[in-house]
Amino acid sequence: MAFHFKFQKLLEVEKFREEELVKKLSVVQRQLQEEKKLLGFLQSVLLTRQVEMGKKLCAQTQIEVFILFEAYFSKLNRDISVQGLKVKEAAKQVELVRENLLTVFKKRKVLEKLRERHEREYKEQMLKMENKRFEEIAVSRFFRKKNANH
Repeated sequence: MAFHFKFQKLLEVEKFREEELVKKLSVVQRQLQEEKKLLGFLQSVLLTRQVEMGKKLCAQTQIEVFILFEAYFSKLNRDISVQGLKVKEAAKQVELVRENLLTVFKKRKVLEKLRERHEREYKEQMLKMENKRFEEIAVSRFFRKKNANH
């Protein structure tokens, strides 16, 4: 009689869920990195353009150039704030997936510990039954020899 764990299917489901969440975590982490990269790019563009504007304003004093740069900076600042919100949302998503992964990981570990305990108990029970059987065989041989000698 082989060992059978009652919750083996549940354990397999939890392992599958854990694998899926690990994949999802890598995807959302990659998305977060991309969003951060884009935010950094927008911020660097803003800084370089501000330096350029400073140079142009020193060279020219036309108000149209200043208004053009101001509109451009305004748009860049809106894009940066929108991108910042996207980064925060992606970070929340990463944290949510991590929490789900941690929950599934803990559940799987509990099931594995339960399986190990049940398997150990099963082996102990089988060992006891085997020892009892050997004891019965030894006792029956002893009585057969004793009866054969009488």
